[in-house]
Amino acid sequence: MRIQASHLMGAANPKLTSAALELLNRMLAEYPSDIQVAQAHAQRAECHIRLGEVEKAIEALRCALAREREFPNVRTTTWLEFGWLVIDRGLRELYDEALGVLTDFKDTMPFPVQRYKFHAIRALVAAERGALANAKEEAKQALEAGRATHSGFRYHPTLGLVRDTGSAIHSRLEALAGR
Repeated sequence: MRIQASHLMGAANPKLTSAALELLNRMLAEYPSDIQVAQAHAQRAECHIRLGEVEKAIEALRCALAREREFPNVRTTTWLEFGWLVIDRGLRELYDEALGVLTDFKDTMPFPVQRYKFHAIRALVAAERGALANAKEEAKQALEAGRATHSGFRYHPTLGLVRDTGSAIHSRLEALAGR
């Protein structure tokens, strides 16, 4: 069900995104102990974002994080996507929660895109709070991760590289880093 939902989401059609959301909700209702529950909640969040339902997306991300805390051997990138949504949408009231999630889940970041998002979130929150020296250092670390051209994995050299360097967030990082 989760895989079918991802195919429906890939069509970038609001009706199909709604259908994907229905399928994910059905999966969660019928298979609440499945190993893919955290990922299903993360996909629900993506559906809600695509449908412009940010509050519902936040709640779905919180459900995914709760599931990952309950079953720490099954991980998604929700811990980064939560903070990314917060900084992308300027949800200042959630900054502390986003930073707390980063602290709780930062145990491993094997991919450059993970390091990029981690430091970008920290940089932009620091900048908003007036900690400009810290923001500058975090921005530099994010941009360094963003420049990586090799994943570090022998058989998957392009896996997990930063692809979107044209975003508003990337531009803000460059400004913070003094570029």
